Amino acid sequence: MGFLHEQIILPLSDLLRGDQVYKYLRLLREAETWSPEQMQAFQQERLRKLLLCAATEVPFYHDWFQDHHLNPQTATLNQLPIVSKSIMRQEGIERFTAKHFPAKQRILSRSSGSTGEPFSMFESKLSNSVNTAAKLRTWYMAGYRLGDHYMKIANGARHSKFKKLQDKINNCLYVPFYSMSDDTLKSILDKIEHAKPAIIRSYPIPLYLLAQYRNNHNGYRYCPRHIMTTGSTLPDTYRAEIEKAFGCDIIDSYSCEGTANCYETPAHDGYHITQYYGIIEVLDENGRPVTNGIGRVVSTDLWNMAHPFIRYDTLDLVEVKDGQITKILGRECDALIPANGKCFTVHNFSHFFLYDVEGVDCYQIVKKKNGSISFNLVVTNDYTSESQSKVVNYWNQQLNLPVDVTIVDEIPLMHNNKRLTIVEEK
Repeated sequence: MGFLHEQIILPLSDLLRGDQVYKYLRLLREAETWSPEQMQAFQQERLRKLLLCAATEVPFYHDWFQDHHLNPQTATLNQLPIVSKSIMRQEGIERFTAKHFPAKQRILSRSSGSTGEPFSMFESKLSNSVNTAAKLRTWYMAGYRLGDHYMKIANGARHSKFKKLQDKINNCLYVPFYSMSDDTLKSILDKIEHAKPAIIRSYPIPLYLLAQYRNNHNGYRYCPRHIMTTGSTLPDTYRAEIEKAFGCDIIDSYSCEGTANCYETPAHDGYHITQYYGIIEVLDENGRPVTNGIGRVVSTDLWNMAHPFIRYDTLDLVEVKDGQITKILGRECDALIPANGKCFTVHNFSHFFLYDVEGVDCYQIVKKKNGSISFNLVVTNDYTSESQSKVVNYWNQQLNLPVDVTIVDEIPLMHNNKRLTIVEEK
């Protein structure tokens, strides 16, 4: 099965779609044998190409190189500015987009908005291929091979016919959820028992709720080979509950827009960075490298020439020891469980504000003392009275609670450089 999918189906898929996943999956596996010097030389070669593209094609960086009299052939990363999502918003997305990059070779991509800030950007088809290969390599470290049966548990249904076909070809059972009631949890666990996937992949919160239900109900026996978590932090309490319920190891992963994929080593002694894809700096509040302690992730994507992410401040905090990431600290999120027993995670809200309502830059859900729900929204001129009515009516129906909206100028950051997406009124 693995040979068929890796050597025949994947190359054929690349040919039909104009992708290069197969090519870079092979190179990624080869790169594991490189010495640190070889990897550094490769990164520097990619960095030169990236900076030259940015200096000539991307308005924001063109101006920076001009204003600071920098030569892209000799400039070092620490001479470039640290940019963030808010800076990109202020400048305008076109200021970070390569002017002459072929439209057919780029993809409009959206971040999950797990911190209450839905965000759209471009990525090149090449960077998408390399990043996909890097993620596949993550799965390979857990013993997965293309064609192995796996289950993806995620918010919202598949609408794309291509995605549905891709699931079928890749032997993926896609299981959507909209809220986590007992009926939903039982239904998903029944599907796991019946389908017997080798790998299960989902966010930590849904998996934790599934684990709690399974640990409190008899009759569930199937154990997958591995569980892969992504999208938010994995607390030790969640890990223990999930591993107890499913009787298997968890491999956690971390990534966001413009960031090299990081995945937990099988020995659970830290996170491996796919250096082939990008450069990650861990910096303190003054922009100095952190070797031991806590710092924030600043990432450079070495492949995306359509919308370069150079020294991109993810605002995520990590813990490092001797230069290696040992713990992901910054993706804190919560769940909202109204009286009807359903459970809504941050991903339910991010999906809604990203796809269903225009003009919302940032959001926060407040659980009021009187039991009602208030949405704090930072909005643009695209936000209308119709948008507000949609927010109120939709979530009033979903939560079965009184809902109101408050338009605010900003939603402040917490101590860990994140915004609390779901908060409780004191």
